[in-house]
Amino acid sequence: MTAPKKRARRKPVKKQPDYVMAAVPDDTFGSATDPLPPKSPEAPPLTADERFEYLLNNPDLYAAVRSLPGPSRIGRPAHHPPIVYLIFLCAISLFGSARATACHLQRPLWWDLVRMNIRTHMGDAVADALLPVGPTRGQWNYYFHAKLKPAFAEVRDISRDLWIQQALDHGMMSETGTRVSRSYPERHQVIHADATVACPPSSQRHRETVDKVTGEIRSHRVDPDASNTVEGGGTRVYGNKFLSAAVRLGNIPHSRVILGIESIRHKSAKRDPHRDDEGTAFVKLARYILRRAPGLRAVTYDTALRGSHRAPLIADGLVVFTTQHGGLAPESLQRFEKGPCRHDLYVVEGRVCKRLLTDAGMTYYTPLPVEELERRESKRTRFYHRLVIPCQVEDHVLRIRVDETPEDREIDPSTKRQRFNRTEHLRQIPPETHAGRRLKGFRQDSESQHSRFDQSYPHKRVPAYGANAALLIYIGYAWLSNSVARAKITHALAA
Repeated sequence: MTAPKKRARRKPVKKQPDYVMAAVPDDTFGSATDPLPPKSPEAPPLTADERFEYLLNNPDLYAAVRSLPGPSRIGRPAHHPPIVYLIFLCAISLFGSARATACHLQRPLWWDLVRMNIRTHMGDAVADALLPVGPTRGQWNYYFHAKLKPAFAEVRDISRDLWIQQALDHGMMSETGTRVSRSYPERHQVIHADATVACPPSSQRHRETVDKVTGEIRSHRVDPDASNTVEGGGTRVYGNKFLSAAVRLGNIPHSRVILGIESIRHKSAKRDPHRDDEGTAFVKLARYILRRAPGLRAVTYDTALRGSHRAPLIADGLVVFTTQHGGLAPESLQRFEKGPCRHDLYVVEGRVCKRLLTDAGMTYYTPLPVEELERRESKRTRFYHRLVIPCQVEDHVLRIRVDETPEDREIDPSTKRQRFNRTEHLRQIPPETHAGRRLKGFRQDSESQHSRFDQSYPHKRVPAYGANAALLIYIGYAWLSNSVARAKITHALAA
């Protein structure tokens, strides 16, 4: 007897718009025929011992030790100083698990490198006090659960500050000598960010299960914070959700510097009130980075960032690029009147268009060319599209604000909603332009980063239970990645 065939899932049919959109004009955002910037040089492969040496040679790693708990007068003294366990945490992403890391550090081939670099960066007294071999797995588990996990917030915060300073030292997020258009910021002036779901070691949802045949009760270890999350494309993933932001140089391989990592809420606010949702967490992180890096020009994200999240970042002076969220209907903007001329302006697919009605009753939208994306400094930074309205009488020049206005924030008494969600419908840089496609390409670097993070562990499962523990593992991965970036950028700039 053959098993019944599974029915193939039908792909959802994309609803066609009930209007016609004219071709996008050539303007300050480029032309459809403009070539995209050339790809960066291919990153050469690195061996495990190279990555380990870059990690041990990172001076910031030894500065981060002050965030770790020091020796306690109560209980048995620790076998190793905190720097050893911080190196152990970072090396888990290199060797794949705590068991493999402990095995490697038990061998002189790897442990001698640790002792030599501790001697270089922390002095002879600390190095001479080290044991002949590295921590065992039991020693690591005790320190991780008793010391590191309670101090995860301090480790996260001091790591973030050191990473931001590292990027600034490399010349990232800084002003350049040449005048750069707001529509085409330099690669190192753009933060790319995204969220990912890290799978726990086990996908079990229940601590106990009963075998229906034998009645045997089986116990399972369950991640207390993991939950189902729907990713882009409708894929359901089980795990803990994390947000990361990074920046990189344009033509230097292995130059990505992770600036910050945060655990974010992927359950209901009632079930997880201590974490922020994805958009709110990113706004906080981006503003924190901007206060320390005033040369930052733009951020790029996916459709998880909505108008309410973009508005405060735009007011801070940033260009915020995301692709257009599906299902947004055209919105009436205003009627332009000058003498005998009358033009109905609508916002369609992220930009201002002129609406016309054809003889067949079809709505026809013509995108208006933008001469410049203007930025004006004030208490809240303002952005404008200086656009042209083609007309038979004369061409009209008009400035349209693309940031949230006080009138937009007013509540309509009839609908009880905000009058106009401008930053949701109208974009500083429309997605379907050359400048938009360029920034969209920058965001793909986040996908590469998350892919490398997943591939660092067997079966793409983070070897830690709980959101805070998994966050520490991600922080260790970031330290390893940023140490490689430091070494490669230093070598490239010195050449």
